[in-house]
Parts: sequence; structure tokens; C-alpha cells
Amino acid sequence: MNWLNDIYVEILKENFDENLIRQIDLENVCKIISYLNKNGVYYSKDLFLNSLDLFLYPSELFIKKFEYLKEVLGKEYVDKLGEDISLIEIMYEN
Repeated sequence: MNWLNDIYVEILKENFDENLIRQIDLENVCKIISYLNKNGVYYSKDLFLNSLDLFLYPSELFIKKFEYLKEVLGKEYVDKLGEDISLIEIMYEN
């Protein structure tokens, strides 16, 4: 994961507890980032940096929850989520 450079690591350290950061499975995160990118979510790294706990889910579960989010937000889910990242909380409902 070449995008996870020192700057991203510092941001993670500012936003999250070190114990949570240690739980990151880079292979799993790569699968999730790839899925998001394929779905047009151009701000996938921002989601990772702000919603790390969701990226700790196994990729299959994350995808299931994100598909639910897409259903709730509708066709414009990329724009809606991009404008209001707090909408990611919908993933916790399912």
C-alpha cells in the first residue's frame, strides 16, 4: 500500500488510539480501498483516515454495509457522502 506514507500514519495517530491502529490489516484495507475506488469513491483515503473502525471490518462485511449505504443514499451516493462524510454512520445501522 504505497499511499500509506508517513503523513497518513501521523494523521491516523492524531485521530485514533494506537491500539486501534495496530489492528489494521493492510491486505484487508487494500481490498476495501479497491472496492471503493471501483465504485467511484474518489475520497476513499479520506474515509480511511476518518472512519478507521469501519476499515477494521473484514472486507466482505464492509462491502455488505457499504452496499446498504448505497441503497439508502441512492444513485448520487458518491456526491452525497463526499459532501457530508458523517453519512458514513449509516453503515453502522446494518
